[in-house]
Amino acid sequence: MVAGIGAGQLWALVREARSLEQRGPSIAVSGPGADRLAAELAAGGDAGAVRVGADPARAAASVVVLAAFPAAAELEAMRRAARAGVPVVVVRVGGFAGSVPYALPSDVIDAGDDDVPLERVVEVLAAGLDGDDAVALAGRLPSLRRAVERRVIGRTALANAAIAAAPWMTQAHLPLMSLAQGRMLLGLGVAEGGALPRDPQRLAAAAGLPLAGALAAGIGLRAFYRRLPVRGPLVAAAVAYAGTRALGEARSRIPSP
Repeated sequence: MVAGIGAGQLWALVREARSLEQRGPSIAVSGPGADRLAAELAAGGDAGAVRVGADPARAAASVVVLAAFPAAAELEAMRRAARAGVPVVVVRVGGFAGSVPYALPSDVIDAGDDDVPLERVVEVLAAGLDGDDAVALAGRLPSLRRAVERRVIGRTALANAAIAAAPWMTQAHLPLMSLAQGRMLLGLGVAEGGALPRDPQRLAAAAGLPLAGALAAGIGLRAFYRRLPVRGPLVAAAVAYAGTRALGEARSRIPSP
């Protein structure tokens, strides 16, 4: 066991990373201009990850382009997606401004007649997708990559800030935060499209490197915190947040091999 992290926890990280890489989620796109939007989402990536006319209830997310209030068949498809827990993103085009059922107000995007704001669609998708599905899709779709990476880094930084600000926790903070950072670094590697080694020993080594980096960063941040003239839960949370965020952003700037 190193710094409170055992072999079982390392192996759990390995399994998580492998499962992320093996996931095959897709985005269903429908409505007028669906082919064009799907091509833009899949540009430079795996076209099979964006499917026009696919069953939205079986997808990781559904993007529906509407030029008018949805017809009965469209409403039924949106209802099934919503009941299945699939986030529904609606793009209103052609001047349509009516209310849309089965989609959150924050997931409704207004566009011009011909110009669907791809960047906005990507941001809404990254926010609504399940975390693991988002990372797996980012590895296949470069258009999603930066938005998903920002979400992964932000969520991990907030989680570590919450851990650091919880003095009532009986478990040591450093192992918990280092595991979260290691998980973040592995997820960012998958989101970059990097392939994990097939050999079990090399795979374990590949997972161990991010964890070792996270531990080193955690030890450095702990030493920095102890030298501060003012300490406390809020200061600890700020240090944990900033340190985790800096670590994630540094990793996201390094392309995967």
